[in-house]
Amino acid sequence: MLRKGFPLVALLLAGCSSSADDVLDAWKAAGETPSGFTDVGEKLPGGKCKAGKVSGLDATVCVFDSAEKAQKAEEGGWALVGTAVGSAVVSGKWVLVISDPRKEDPSGRRMNVLVKAYQKKTG
Repeated sequence: MLRKGFPLVALLLAGCSSSADDVLDAWKAAGETPSGFTDVGEKLPGGKCKAGKVSGLDATVCVFDSAEKAQKAEEGGWALVGTAVGSAVVSGKWVLVISDPRKEDPSGRRMNVLVKAYQKKTG
């Protein structure tokens, strides 16, 4: 009986896992175009991160073991933004760092859409 229940539990746990790909899928569903996202390890210490571009903006998405660790990483996110227009946004166990170093989104509308889609997916 125990052996029959194990695959079901494993399947349920796999369905609950979250990754940066979930955020990329949310952006695609919102009509945005993420590209070139690759694993960048702990770009923010303690996180599992992917970085790339989305609709012309630089983005790093990290997931942490806890909301507390994500909150602690926020300041490091702001350091990644540097002097560019951008934001570091914590949502639960997630941190999004998004910036526009090439000034491709002067109104900030695209960045706003991306942040809202991220928050909807991770919140």
